[in-house]
Amino acid sequence: MKAKLMMMAGLLAAGTMVASAQSAIETVVTLTGNMLNASSLTPVEANYSVLDASGKKLGPARRSNAIDGYLVTGLRPGESYTIRIEDPRYFRQDYTIQIPKTSKYVEISKDFTVKPMEAGRSIAIAPAPFDLKKTVLKVGSDEILGDMSKMLVMNPSVTVELVCYPDLEGSAADISKLTADRAAALKAYLMKNGVSEQRIKVRQVSTTDPINPPPIRKGAKGKRYVGPVYLVVTKV
Repeated sequence: MKAKLMMMAGLLAAGTMVASAQSAIETVVTLTGNMLNASSLTPVEANYSVLDASGKKLGPARRSNAIDGYLVTGLRPGESYTIRIEDPRYFRQDYTIQIPKTSKYVEISKDFTVKPMEAGRSIAIAPAPFDLKKTVLKVGSDEILGDMSKMLVMNPSVTVELVCYPDLEGSAADISKLTADRAAALKAYLMKNGVSEQRIKVRQVSTTDPINPPPIRKGAKGKRYVGPVYLVVTKV
């Protein structure tokens, strides 16, 4: 009887250990992707951190592969994370990742674009935040302009210059007025979203974009050329 009781106790202890081991093993979602240069879409090496929903960093800083920009990390299902670019060569940026709830192994793939932190570099704001011949920000431009504002707020040492080009050829006076009004609308938006006025200058233009001029022929129906808009980094 004593031996039987001891055997039963041993089995119970083993069962408890197995249950504890099973509860300790949690489902992990694997996030993979590549770091890409936002301008050329070529892979780059970049330092980044992973933050949980409270903003706490999970472990030490990490780095994408120097050859192909590859990165991989394991995350808990059903939670929100932030991938924060923290590399002096690039603008500091945040990317939010929502991991789906699951009890099975899942692999999520997402690429991340990084913008080089260089004085003189032009960052195209695309798609164009204005409609043809208009100077008021169009509906839907909040998404890209909101990200641009957040990026500037996260990089407080950076100063920029706004450059807006017209949609059509015209007199220097007409072009100057249209582009100045567009730049003013952009500047007001950035200031409203936390970027100080001292960090934003406006470049006056009197011609169409010499790099991306209006097309000679009309484009396909529904695709109209709108003057390009650039954010030029003047100081980092």
